[in-house]
Amino acid sequence: MNWLIAVPGPDHIYTDSDKIAFWIGNISIAWYGLFVFFGFVAAIVFGVIKLWKWYKVPVDPFYWFCLMGIPMAIFGARFWSCCLGDAQWNSFWAFKDGGLAIEGGVMFTVLLACWWFPFILKRPKYQIRDLSKDTSKPVVRRVSMWVYVDAIVPCILLGQFFGRWGNYFNQELYGPVVTNDSFCWFLHNCLPRMYINGEWHHPLFFYEAIANLCFFIVLYVGIEVVPCRKCGDLGIIYFLWYGVLRMSLEPLRASQYTFDLTYVTTGIWIAAGIIMLLLNWFLISKIRKYAPYYYVWEQIRYACVNRSNNSKLKSKKRTLENKKNSLSELSINSNTSEYKQISDEIIQINNNIFNLQNKIVIDNKTHEVNAKKFVRTDEQMLYYRNK
Repeated sequence: MNWLIAVPGPDHIYTDSDKIAFWIGNISIAWYGLFVFFGFVAAIVFGVIKLWKWYKVPVDPFYWFCLMGIPMAIFGARFWSCCLGDAQWNSFWAFKDGGLAIEGGVMFTVLLACWWFPFILKRPKYQIRDLSKDTSKPVVRRVSMWVYVDAIVPCILLGQFFGRWGNYFNQELYGPVVTNDSFCWFLHNCLPRMYINGEWHHPLFFYEAIANLCFFIVLYVGIEVVPCRKCGDLGIIYFLWYGVLRMSLEPLRASQYTFDLTYVTTGIWIAAGIIMLLLNWFLISKIRKYAPYYYVWEQIRYACVNRSNNSKLKSKKRTLENKKNSLSELSINSNTSEYKQISDEIIQINNNIFNLQNKIVIDNKTHEVNAKKFVRTDEQMLYYRNK
């Protein structure tokens, strides 16, 4: 019943040679590297299926991204693993020995994607035909980066599912000692490599792998059909989910696989997931009709410049009104010549107040006009697929 490559039983002493799947000449192919490869292939295949068959958007930008993203993911995962202390800097390029932190791979790849997709999707050949909401006539739209986020990011969970089995063959990522006889029987027959240092250990890699596989199905198929979701939700939920999963499993890890920086990283992932999800629902999805960078710049300019000027103008107006009230009180007990002089001054103050009010109104109208310049017409809207 040892269904994983008929691995030797618990009495077998595992050595580095057991980490090798096969040889090609003098080159050894490790189980860890093989499962990481399977993970990349599975994530790419399901990402392509989502983009091509389900979303019906151009797949070429994703193909080109894979050529850059895979090396970036491996480099980022190894870099982060060295930062955590899971791998040594002097053996940075020894990938087959394990030591790839998924958080680093995802962070580096996301940074690359944030540059690549907005850049490449501007090309006319990657635009798609859609129907105008106003006229119901065909229009050509540029696809939003968030469409690719929803299609690609959930597939990372499938890659992680395969990657965790690489940890199994390296006898990594295990938890406390198992005391339940029934569960020991299951480990003996199905996961014999969890017999470490003469004791059976909880297979944390297995828990995380199954949890990731189940949630991948939820994101890939389940939440996808929810009608009220916003474009970008699937990609954002991934970060929230994985942060919560890692935070819950981290305390169970064996001491040699526990790193203080991991709690910081997972905490950031959870916080970022919550913040981004709220922003996507209550801000980002509501300002899509604007050209975002210019619109935000106009709002900042108005907040920093116009509102400051308006405050100064209103303060000056209040000062003039106070002065006017004081002069009005003086005019009651003044003689004819003083009264005329005070009246002229009040008229001048009224004129100044009127001019200030006009300037405030003009500034506000100018802001409204500038803001409307950045409103996209229906034909200029990006293709989001969802709300």
